[in-house]
Amino acid sequence: MFKSITIRQKFNQPISDVFNLMSKHATYNDAFWPVQVERIKDATDPNRPDGLGSVRQMGFGKIKPIREEISYLEENKLIEYKLINGPLVKHHLGRIQFESLNNSQTLVIYTIELEGKLPLIGPFVLAQLKVAVTLGLKKLAAKA
Repeated sequence: MFKSITIRQKFNQPISDVFNLMSKHATYNDAFWPVQVERIKDATDPNRPDGLGSVRQMGFGKIKPIREEISYLEENKLIEYKLINGPLVKHHLGRIQFESLNNSQTLVIYTIELEGKLPLIGPFVLAQLKVAVTLGLKKLAAKA
């Protein structure tokens, strides 16, 4: 059974700026440092290489065991990704929603649902992700 977490973060930027920031894989190098994120497969749209169908891998140095694929993208509204390769996780789906609060503020709602391969893995990984995503979004919002 899936468990989930939801993190909300306000950005003092227009929705298009926040969406463009969050839709680039390289952004997560700043947000989740020291974890390294790199695109290993381009999207089908040459104008948005980090878009629908693109794949990123994450980890440290040469060891990057986690791979995620962008499975849905609706500009200025939603980015969804799914885990396609993870050593401890059976199911992982991330949803990043964008809501315009006004012309210069955006609310990001980041939800992750997860199921571990072993019974206690899911809650442990989700707890770590909640801390990392909360801190990462705060860091990005502060730079905005």
